[in-house]
Amino acid sequence: MFENTKLVICDIDGTLVVTHQKLSERARKAIEKLREHGILFGVASGRNIGDLSYIVGSWGVEDVDVIIGLNGSELYDGIHDKTYKYFQMEPEWIKETFDIMRPFNFNPVMYYGKAYMCGVYDTKVHYSVQFTKSDYIVAKSEEDFYREPNAKIMFRVDEKDMPAVEARAKEFESPYYKANKTQATLMEFQNRQASKAYALDQFCQLNGFTLDNIIAFGDTTNDNEMLKAAGIGVCMVNGSDDTKAMADIITEKPVEEDGWVDFIENVFFKEKGW
Repeated sequence: MFENTKLVICDIDGTLVVTHQKLSERARKAIEKLREHGILFGVASGRNIGDLSYIVGSWGVEDVDVIIGLNGSELYDGIHDKTYKYFQMEPEWIKETFDIMRPFNFNPVMYYGKAYMCGVYDTKVHYSVQFTKSDYIVAKSEEDFYREPNAKIMFRVDEKDMPAVEARAKEFESPYYKANKTQATLMEFQNRQASKAYALDQFCQLNGFTLDNIIAFGDTTNDNEMLKAAGIGVCMVNGSDDTKAMADIITEKPVEEDGWVDFIENVFFKEKGW
């Protein structure tokens, strides 16, 4: 099954690690073993490349081969040490998302340069900025969020409201941008053309292999296209139902039990004889 695998790429929160927790030593050693045997390793996340580089470095994992940030609006090609940026949200689109979210209690959050811009500096924002040692800005008004193009806009909501948020986002579906639930309390809006799958395909083209050479791991909606596009898409057993439906394989163990490592050790390494 894995004879043509050249790259393993993983979502972070809910896949590699429980949100805001460290990578386990078991996982770090599995990554080292992959790379010792010539298998590239990368991460793909809704976070930006700066945050992802910091997080990966804090794990003691150096020089990953690829980083896909902002759900595919950023790509870092570690083979050539180059960064690429793709599809943005136009200001008028961002403004529309506020109207979509108006019926709900929400806190808007956006990557703004190297900082987080938020509506309110609450506990969730505090955890995020502390986790990556990032700066933050509290917006003076809603208009601050749509003065210029940006890769995405995020809305932190009450978990109990998320089903209604998802339904309203679907009701007001746009031809220009899409909505993705990336956590139980986080809805994100992004250019419809942006995806982890698109950035992953760009990386393949830059480095002379195809999507068929990739094993991709994920757990929720913003991973769907990546899992579908990869040669082998693996969803965590703790993943959302829509992502499981896109996957070729579902792990036996959840993220809390290092489910992706369990798969790599007991399925991938076992078949390889490593």
